[in-house]
Amino acid sequence: MYNIAVASSDGINVDLKFGEAQKFLIYGIDENIVLIEERSADTQKNEDTCPSKCSEKKDGCSGSGGGCGGDEGISQRLDVISDCRCLLCKKAGFKVQKELEKRAITLFDIECPIDEALKKIANYYRLLDNNQKFSRI
Repeated sequence: MYNIAVASSDGINVDLKFGEAQKFLIYGIDENIVLIEERSADTQKNEDTCPSKCSEKKDGCSGSGGGCGGDEGISQRLDVISDCRCLLCKKAGFKVQKELEKRAITLFDIECPIDEALKKIANYYRLLDNNQKFSRI
C-alpha cells in the first residue's frame, strides 16, 4: 500500500495549487482506493516569510514558494505529506518541485476529478511496479 496526497477544495476535484491548499486529502492505494484522512497544511505565516503585499493577492505570493510560506512554509507543508508516494495538485512552483524531488515524491500537476486521477495513477504505478509495458493509460 502507498499513499497519495491530493490538493482539493471540495473533495471531488483536484483544483488547488500547492500553496493554496489548507489541507491535503490522503488516499491509500492497494487493491482499492480509500480516503484515509485529511491532513491540515496550514503553516504559520509571519511577517518574515509573508510580505504585506501578499495579503492583497487572492492566490498568495506568485512564485515565492508555498503561498507566502517561503522555504520554511514549503518544508512544513511537505512534512505533512512526507509518507506519500506522490502529490496531485493544480500547480506547484519551482521550489516545491525541487523539494519534492529531494524527498522522492512524484508531482502530478493536474486538474480533473479526483477519482479519475487516482484510477489513472494507480494503474500507472501498478504497471511500473510490475515492470509491465505502458499502453495508453
